[in-house]
Amino acid sequence: MVGNKMKSVDLRVITVGVALALAQQVHGQALEEVTVTAQKREQSLQDVGISVSALSSDRITEYGLSSAIDLINKVPSLDNYSPYGPGSSANITIRGIGLNDFGEGHEAPVTAYVDEFYLVPVPAVDFSLYDLDRVEVLRGPQGTLFGRNSTGGLVHFVTKRPTRETSGFLSLGVAEYGEFKGEGAISGALSETVSGRLSFLSHHSDGYIDNRNPDIDDGGQAGTNAVRAQLLFEPSEDLSIWVKASHADISKIHTHYEQQPMVVDPATGLYSSNPGGTDGAGYNQNNFNAGDRNATFTSVPNEMEQSGSHLLVKIDKYFDGFSLTSTTGYMDMERELSEDCDASPNDICSSNFPYETDWLTQEFRFSGEGGSLTWTAGLYYLYQDAKNSPSATFNVPVSGPAAVDPDTRLYNGDFLPISLAANWEQETTSYSVFGQIEYDLSSSLTLIAGARYGRDEKEFTDRDNATLRSCPGFALPTNCFLAPQGTGSANPYSGDYAENLLSWKLGLDYRLQDDVLLYLSVSQGSKAGGFNNGFYSSAAAADQSLIPYEDETNLAYEVGVKSSWLDNRVRTNVAAFYYDYTDFQTFQWQGVGGLIANNDASASGAEVEFEAYLTQSLDAQLGLSYLDTTIEDLEGPATGYVADREMASAPGVTANGSLGYSMVLRNGIDAKLLWDWNYVSERYTNNFNDPTSEMESYFKHNLSLVLNWGERWTATAYVRNLSDKQNENKVFVFSDLGYRQVIHAQPRTVGASLRYEF
Repeated sequence: MVGNKMKSVDLRVITVGVALALAQQVHGQALEEVTVTAQKREQSLQDVGISVSALSSDRITEYGLSSAIDLINKVPSLDNYSPYGPGSSANITIRGIGLNDFGEGHEAPVTAYVDEFYLVPVPAVDFSLYDLDRVEVLRGPQGTLFGRNSTGGLVHFVTKRPTRETSGFLSLGVAEYGEFKGEGAISGALSETVSGRLSFLSHHSDGYIDNRNPDIDDGGQAGTNAVRAQLLFEPSEDLSIWVKASHADISKIHTHYEQQPMVVDPATGLYSSNPGGTDGAGYNQNNFNAGDRNATFTSVPNEMEQSGSHLLVKIDKYFDGFSLTSTTGYMDMERELSEDCDASPNDICSSNFPYETDWLTQEFRFSGEGGSLTWTAGLYYLYQDAKNSPSATFNVPVSGPAAVDPDTRLYNGDFLPISLAANWEQETTSYSVFGQIEYDLSSSLTLIAGARYGRDEKEFTDRDNATLRSCPGFALPTNCFLAPQGTGSANPYSGDYAENLLSWKLGLDYRLQDDVLLYLSVSQGSKAGGFNNGFYSSAAAADQSLIPYEDETNLAYEVGVKSSWLDNRVRTNVAAFYYDYTDFQTFQWQGVGGLIANNDASASGAEVEFEAYLTQSLDAQLGLSYLDTTIEDLEGPATGYVADREMASAPGVTANGSLGYSMVLRNGIDAKLLWDWNYVSERYTNNFNDPTSEMESYFKHNLSLVLNWGERWTATAYVRNLSDKQNENKVFVFSDLGYRQVIHAQPRTVGASLRYEF
């Protein structure tokens, strides 16, 4: 008890000391007030009793964020990767909770929204990252107000709306590796009651991966073209109609996989690195690239083509004492993805993933406030149709290392081709009713209570084939690949899912003083079950009762404090949490297929966010997080092996920060030198925690110089990844073929941009 009191006194002394020191140095500078819609209405970030991080439009521009993947650099407790590089597919993890499966039929427990429209499949997330007003990251279950499946949190991308005054911007940027980015928008009144906004993005790169196969394009090439048009009708003071339409096309020669050999522990079935070894075809990548992480030699192109169109109509009608909001959204998306999954000149593994989906959402929301009560209630509907016909061919070496040609160092023996193909379709329908109240028990204490009750229904059909065919003596570059068998009837499966789901929240907000908010909450998030899809593990292929998986629920406890000091020149937010998961949906990769099963799990941790003007010229930002996770009684690859494991993509410690120094130069030019950084500790990329799936910790930092003049022009020069740290972004253990795939970050990149605002 004495120790706790001393710690409390020490903390107060330190806090007061820092405040007094800053008070002597800072005069007049105030931090930007950030507005968020975490509770479906506009509020100051500091007035919301939820753990929220928000990045304003100015911050997004200042940091040069262009992809959902970039959020990892600025948000505590967030891990984020794309298996194919920026602009394709963002797998977001918050506090250890996320989707580490690549099956498009699975929805993520960390959901993503753009302008309150639910982005159902993971590949849709990166479509909207231009002309943004802000990005909000909400931690913990958010099912009460935002909807489906968000047991771990959500990311909300909010675009800029039409304005009455004529305004806009044009930004042009170039960087190493042939990178060019053009972004712009124009907004203004079209009539007395109609405003419009038109924005675009064109982002292209020649890539930084040297493919030493002259017949295959270099890796890292990317091209994104996107356009968004908006109309805002305001026929009266109590009615507004907002219509938004957008389209995007993405093409990529995605970043390559570095192949690294492994060795298995027969007792556990877990894999460890084997640097001096080879894969099943006697191949070691160092024979071809001498350890150069920016070089590869593939036999099949790594290509992706993706397009999507989106329409949103939002109607706001205001009545005496309450308002009605109708939000109707539709999106269709198609993607073609092919990859050389062995990452070698040998034709060991080749795959193709065509995917198409469209979905419709409708929400009716009623809101009002009066006296001590603020309330929200509504109805929600979703329908999605998704189809996928993935195929893969594995040429399994059967002649052993003796068949490796001593001159070419490539395998020249016999293969046993295995052709896998699936052809699945899933229809999802969801209905729910929801509501939340905030009741002021006193001038300083507010009670929050809310719930969502809904029903999810799914219809799923699949044909999953595996075909073996003998192959005579094999000589490169001939291959023995088989045509996809997805239209056959082998191993057919069909199933229906229908369950009622409940999410709820109970919380208290206590205003200790004007600039200090204490909050605590207990909430439950629910995520619907579903069906394993794509390539099944051998266990699911043999036993179809393993194809469906159950709902998961997260009972979450959270406490936090939000505080501002010295007339909003210092801001400190702290949160701590504990998650108790029942039937946590655990992805397990075995052999050449995957399986989601259900296990109990838990997670606990804390975050700290600090922002301040240290002097009139020097501003600082710091974010820290600590995380501890456990999946209970996970059955390992080896028969009879059961153990508790860490969640995938759950680093124990993350940190990020920045220092900005502002100065006034001659001729009215304002300059700012900005240094920003982030640190991520070790973490596993699969739930088995294979030693070879552990990714190393890393520290990365960036430097930029920003010049502003005439209130319209901004020029920026920057260096990304200043120390040229090519950390591991993703590791995938390909156990049956004896290697792991490793994706490394982009090397140091120098660039510049010029922006004009009007």
